Order: sequence, then C-alpha cells, then structure tokens
Amino acid sequence: MSATNGGRSSANGVGLTPEAAYWDGRYRSDGKLWGDGPSELARLAVARLSFAAGRGIDVLDVGCGYGRDSFFMAAELECRVLGIDPSPAAVAAARRGRRGDLDVEFETLDPGALAAGASPDGGQVGGASPDALVPDAGFDVVYASNVYHLLPSASRESFRVAAAGLTRPGGLLFLSTLSPRDPQHYAKGEPVPGEERSWIEHCYLHFCTEKELRDEFAAFELLDLEERSYEELHADGRLHHHASWFLEARRSG
Repeated sequence: MSATNGGRSSANGVGLTPEAAYWDGRYRSDGKLWGDGPSELARLAVARLSFAAGRGIDVLDVGCGYGRDSFFMAAELECRVLGIDPSPAAVAAARRGRRGDLDVEFETLDPGALAAGASPDGGQVGGASPDALVPDAGFDVVYASNVYHLLPSASRESFRVAAAGLTRPGGLLFLSTLSPRDPQHYAKGEPVPGEERSWIEHCYLHFCTEKELRDEFAAFELLDLEERSYEELHADGRLHHHASWFLEARRSG
C-alpha cells in the first residue's frame, strides 16, 4: 500500500488519511515492526524525567503505535500515559498488550482531532469524548517519537497547534524527527511537488532542518536540540541506520 500527500482513503471501513492507512496496513501485516524495546527518544525522555518518577505526571504519547514507548514510560516513571494513534490496528495491539499494573490508556485519534474535540472522521472514537481525555491543566509531557516527519505540511501545522494547546504551562515536549543527513531514507522515492526535503517512497517523509524546527516550535522554550546518529533493529532482524533531531522544549506561559 502506498501513500499520497493529501486526501483520505478507506482502510477496513474506517476513514483514514493516506499516511494513516499505510501504517494501519503495516501494523496489520507486520505486527510489532520495531520489537518490544523502547525507542531512542523514550530512553532519553525517561532519563530527563527521572526527577518526576512516582509523582503521577500525565504523558501524551502521540503516534503511540502498539504502545512500546507508552509501556516503557509508564513503568519507569510510574506515570499516567494516554497513547493516541490514527491506526485502529496499532491501538488494538496496544490494548491487547496492556498490563494491569500500568496506568496506560489508548485511543484511536490524532493530535489535531484531540485538540479540536473530534475524531479524524468527524465523530467520537474509542467510546470516549476527546475533550474528556485531556487533564484539566493539560499534559505534563507531550511526547512524539518519529511521527513529525510522517505528517504532510498542513498536518505538521495542526500538530504544532495541538502540542502547544495540550501541554500545560511549564510542561515539556519531547520530539524526534528525521534529519536530511539520514542515510536510510533521505531523497528516496518521488519528490513532493512544492515541498522542500519531502519525498514519497512507501509513505510520505519530510526531513527537517535545525532552523525549521527552531522556527516552527517557537511557542516553546527550546531546552535541547541535538542531531543524533543511531542504529534501529527491526523485528525482522534488519538493522537500519538513522540520523534524527531530538528536541526537548518547555511550554511557555
């Protein structure tokens, strides 16, 4: 299944963007794509948030997939985690893997829809009102691992608006996204017309520069922005080499 930029498609009767439909298909066919261990960003976030362990902070995991980072943060930090993902297959897998001793919930939702109080197809999802999922003061942490580069331009803007609105004043944002120096995916596939550093291979990918991230997340006080190279072992045994930006920022206000 390939993705295109813009529009919606139908996957198993659910209205999804092409990007979400692609990943829903991958989760249905390939299961736990990246194994059970936490991502690089999750390890970083847990290390930076060690001071808050046991304090019952609220974390929003955007693009949670099948829940590997949600479970890791909930266990290590003894925090409450809400994982959201537009893929019904991913959310179903996350719910199946949930342990009773962890304070973790999962909903089929994207961040723009959560902020707007509506699901991607205009209705409620998961049996809960999206507004009811947000703590009164907002989330202490908004977390997004390897999600931002999957979002077309308009969706990236919606994400930024939602992230700023959902993070409580003084709360933290953790985000990782592919760099133009990524050796695995950069400049692979067909370029997206009118968009710099964006291609469609199997799915849409955008590669951010440092300046771009600094400008786009100006609503936050930037605490750290670092480009890292790392290896990612997929569940099928393939080793991928990546270069990504790791961003940590505090919500002003």
